[in-house]
Amino acid sequence: MKKLQIVRGGLPLVAGTLSSARWDLLGNASELPCDIVEIRLDELGWDGDWLERCQAVEASGLPVLLTIRHRAEGGKWSGPEEQRLDLYRQAINHVSAVDVELRSGLGRTVVELARNSGKCGIVSYHDFVRTPPTAELRAVMMEAQEFASVAKIATMVQHETDLELLRPLLGGEWKVPVCVMGMGAVGAAARVDFAVAGSCLSYGYVDQPAAPGQPSAAELVRGLQAALPAYRRRRTNRLE
Repeated sequence: MKKLQIVRGGLPLVAGTLSSARWDLLGNASELPCDIVEIRLDELGWDGDWLERCQAVEASGLPVLLTIRHRAEGGKWSGPEEQRLDLYRQAINHVSAVDVELRSGLGRTVVELARNSGKCGIVSYHDFVRTPPTAELRAVMMEAQEFASVAKIATMVQHETDLELLRPLLGGEWKVPVCVMGMGAVGAAARVDFAVAGSCLSYGYVDQPAAPGQPSAAELVRGLQAALPAYRRRRTNRLE
């Protein structure tokens, strides 16, 4: 498995989210319009052959990001936390990255598990109601960067002024790469712009929106190809 490289100041990556039972869409994973496939296991379920499917995607050359989102932050996981941790343990040697919430009690354990396996541990924070003041968001980022491989913030954006609360996060001298996104129609329209400005990841759907206003991964790839010639060249080289 080729190690996933997410670095500060590097080219952004598009994460294509699969959140319905359309596993068939991963049949030709290497041709998907994304750079990483996010498997939302909380949405897809974990009783079937999910691990084998993740392995098949990795074998195609496309990295897998495994997310088991808790219902407290917009997901469907409501089971015991020890069971959720066990699913991360099962997956860690077969995927390239995992995502866990900053406010979860599992955060540091999951990231340590990822780091010990040479994988990427994304620590995420979501606010589905509003975009907090920049000072509050900076405090979140400072906490996350202390143990994350990547620190991620996604908030609900109602107005352009909310984007201006998020934008300063992209210019911070953080210890780790950061992912900053807005949810809702206004936030979605700025995802390419934020990726160009320094967000290391931008999320779009493969099958159906997994967050309010989420654009398709294909739309994000097209936008980044138009905005960043270096990104276009990388995509072209990968597909050749």
